[in-house]
Amino acid sequence: MLQAADSGRIFRNDMIGLRRRMLSLSQAELSNRTGIAQGTLSKIEQGLKEVNDDLVTRLGDALECPVSFFFQTEREYGPPMSAHAMFRKKASTGQKVIDRIIAELNVRIAHARKFLSGVEFAPELPFPLYDLDDFQGQADAVADSVRRAWLVPRGPIRSLTEYAERAGCLVVQCDLDEAKIDGVSYRIPGLPPLIFLNRRQPADRMRFSLAHEIGHLVMHTYPNPNMEQEANQFASALLMPATDIGPELQGLTIEKAAYMKPVWKVSMASMIYRASELGRIDRYKAEYLWRQMATRGFRTREPQAVDFEPEKTSLIDALVDNLTKHMGYSADELVEVLHLNYDELASMYELERNTGLRVVK
Repeated sequence: MLQAADSGRIFRNDMIGLRRRMLSLSQAELSNRTGIAQGTLSKIEQGLKEVNDDLVTRLGDALECPVSFFFQTEREYGPPMSAHAMFRKKASTGQKVIDRIIAELNVRIAHARKFLSGVEFAPELPFPLYDLDDFQGQADAVADSVRRAWLVPRGPIRSLTEYAERAGCLVVQCDLDEAKIDGVSYRIPGLPPLIFLNRRQPADRMRFSLAHEIGHLVMHTYPNPNMEQEANQFASALLMPATDIGPELQGLTIEKAAYMKPVWKVSMASMIYRASELGRIDRYKAEYLWRQMATRGFRTREPQAVDFEPEKTSLIDALVDNLTKHMGYSADELVEVLHLNYDELASMYELERNTGLRVVK
């Protein structure tokens, strides 16, 4: 970290690389944009060469951000522990795409800290942390404990996002489609649990992704080889408790799964898995249902007639509104505190162009 000339502020050389990755720029491409020799740029990024105000301005222009971006005190975080397994499975996803997603998540984490700094945050419900070993390794039992801790009534959960937010979890819907992942989560000291969901996935998949990430946050302080399977089991049990949905899954058919989908707000495929898992259908019936799903094209796209609306977030929206409406931050002031140009902020948080006010939909 070096001081920029005449500013007295601490220049964060690592922020150059973060922003560069966020824009999917190589060091050579940034060199071409700035007119700074790549060798010089490399030394600046490594903290081996001092910068002056002219260099900082050129970097800001080339990286399409205010120069304040390079003077943030926020630390950089790597991928969340659950993302490593997902990235390994998505072998077709290039490293540049992964780097871009992680860079954007870092910026959103910094924004979350800023949003929360001016409010009193008192969750209504607890966000538990359980040791899976205390439940004999049964993720279903952990899910049952979470439902009881959150005072969830029997049957379908009307809005899982609402319960997560009432428990103090910050749920953010953003574009993760390029990286081919559905969701990631972070536990960071000083911040509430954070879940980032791919907003481009179908509503049933997004809801299952949210339950999956809640499972990671609740059960997994440290990574383990079975954590993805455990999180899937947790999500299935959280959304479809055995004692509640079990009788309805007896003798499951494609038509019955379609009827139940908008009620339980899970995919038809998830119900087939759950029915098989709970022994409500045998192996032969499950295989028959999967063949039927494939024949009708439902493995690729379940029938639109039984689609339901995606769950909406409210906590992140309220935090943004707190700055733009209640605290009266102008567009220029948002740029100053969030360290991105306004058009980019407007795209990230659905703000009207040049006003700082939230779009009313």
